[in-house]
Amino acid sequence: MKKKGILFILVLILICIYYMMTAKTDSASMVSVSVDGEQKQFDLSQDQTYTIQTEKGYNILQIQNQTATITEADCPDQICVQQKAIHHIGEMIVCLPHKVVVEMK
Repeated sequence: MKKKGILFILVLILICIYYMMTAKTDSASMVSVSVDGEQKQFDLSQDQTYTIQTEKGYNILQIQNQTATITEADCPDQICVQQKAIHHIGEMIVCLPHKVVVEMK
């Protein structure tokens, strides 16, 4: 490869790195809870705990300090409980056994 080609690739890599470092991720103001397609929204400015009851079991959603997390569930795999708290638009917590989707909006 010629020097100009290598230089071009390095410039593209540097531009990509700069974009990734300066990209702004917006914090969410609402959290949407979808249970089997039915939605309910909560304001992130109010700390609260909400029990999500489904036919297959329950999940406990905790909203605190502008973040949302599942603190407890009776599903067998507990993946939703092990996920970190979410606070940026587009982040999700999913509990497949209960068909629960928690998404930041």
